[in-house]
Formats: sequence, C-alpha cells, structure tokens
Amino acid sequence: MNAPQSEWKRLASHYIQGGCTAEEAAYWEHLMLSDDEALRIYMQAMAEMDGELPSLPDPEDFARKVLERQDFVPYRRRNESVSSARPRRWYERPIFHYTVAASITLVFVFSGAFDRMFPEDGHRNRAATQAPSYSEQLMEKTTGWLDRLKPR
Repeated sequence: MNAPQSEWKRLASHYIQGGCTAEEAAYWEHLMLSDDEALRIYMQAMAEMDGELPSLPDPEDFARKVLERQDFVPYRRRNESVSSARPRRWYERPIFHYTVAASITLVFVFSGAFDRMFPEDGHRNRAATQAPSYSEQLMEKTTGWLDRLKPR
C-alpha cells in the first residue's frame, strides 16, 4: 500500500471512530465524494471495524428521523447546480447523438454491411455481385456532381 493510501486508511479509521476535527471530517468527506479509491478504503475500514462499532437500537426509527430533517435533501442541490451552471454543449444534446446514429446506419445500409450479416439465397447474391454496390453508385454520383461544380 502506498503512502497516500495508508494515510487514507488511518484517516478513515479516525473518521469512523469519531476522533476527527471538523476540518478533517470535511476534508475526508470531500475526498470520498471525489475519489473512488478513498471511498473503497473507507468501506474496507468499515468492514474491518464492524465488530468494534456499536449497533443502532432501532434502525428504522433512525432512518425516519434522518429523512424528516428539513435541511437534509440528498443530492438535489448538487445536481441542480451542475446542470444549471452552464448550458449543454452542442455535442451533449440528444439530437446530435441521434444524427450520428442515423448517419452510421445509413453508411451501413448503403455499404451493404447488413446484407453481409444475413445472406439470402444464392441467385440473389449472384445478381448483386454483377451490379455495382450502392456505395459505388453513390460515389460515382457524388464525383460526377463535384466535377460539374468545378470551374472549367
């Protein structure tokens, strides 16, 4: 275990036992929210200290009291502030993803990728090999159109 992880383990044990100052507790809570490795170390320390920790006499009553607190709103403020802090970028919008998916689907359709996935009977495949593919036809039409646009 490297130095930061051993320090995190010590801090997690100290935090679980309630021996931290308010600043240390705030630092550790922020660290657990921002770093998955710190959270894993905390959960490991909780599992190791499970026998040493006191148990709740009435867990349902404790949960009810926590949820009744007015200042306790889990994750709402954090999610709202992140989403309202900045507008979504153009590539984060659903229409962009739908457009990319439709474009890729059209490329697969015109290239014949779906035809190769599900081969049909032989006489139809022979006729398809004699005729130019859709992508070749599309390429010929595009280059012909571009040649007509070029200045002479």
